[in-house]
Amino acid sequence: MRPLSPLSSAVTAEGARHRLDQAQQPLYVSLSNLLETEIYEGRWRSGAQLPTIAELSDKYQVARVTIRQALGVLSTKGLIASVQGKGTFVAENVIPKQMVELDSDWHHLLAMLDGNLPEPIEIRKTCDLPASLNGTGAGTSLGDYRYMRRIHRNHGQPYCVNEVYLANDFYKRSPKAFDTQMIIPNLTKITRTKLKRLRQSVRITSADLFIAQSLNVPLNAPVAEVKRLITNRKDEIVYYGIGQYRGDLVVFNTTIDVPD
Repeated sequence: MRPLSPLSSAVTAEGARHRLDQAQQPLYVSLSNLLETEIYEGRWRSGAQLPTIAELSDKYQVARVTIRQALGVLSTKGLIASVQGKGTFVAENVIPKQMVELDSDWHHLLAMLDGNLPEPIEIRKTCDLPASLNGTGAGTSLGDYRYMRRIHRNHGQPYCVNEVYLANDFYKRSPKAFDTQMIIPNLTKITRTKLKRLRQSVRITSADLFIAQSLNVPLNAPVAEVKRLITNRKDEIVYYGIGQYRGDLVVFNTTIDVPD
């Protein structure tokens, strides 16, 4: 196993230190989160040797004791292992995080959701759409919606907290499937060609305490707020969802054709 090349440029060090200073938590916790990201994103691959404590101290511009504390956190999580006389290595069984690709194309969206699992947090059997939709021209309300707040997981990793308003007229057609599976793919199955349009908007915000705990990210970490609204051919709102996505796991892909 070859050791990784240390990244010690001044720009890299300053940028890393700035990220650590911005976090509202102990420095060694922030550093352990940063190192964990390096591992899960594949920059430090399974079985690779980590730089020495001295090299990490220089790179991140922190004391060596802080490096040791951060490595201790990673060791407790089973992400790294020390071999006496050889160094510290990324654990062999570490699987890189699966990126969640959100495309503007309907079929790609369905493919991304395939196999993902929802974990229910809160349910309201009947409610109205949020008042914020009034006057936006989003479509006509069907009047009675089921509210579901859930955590979405991909390969066991939480990547989204989603709030959904699903028209009860549609929910009642397949309640078990909607309760236990991803909603949009099941909505596609039961409505066939009756859906008309998906509107999607994205806003970058920060994780509050609940989102941070649910997605295993630091407080105020970047999250992408994705709002989706699906209407049928009568321009009635069938589905309205507000998803809070982990900023480090989500990639948004959009294809724009250049006009002739």
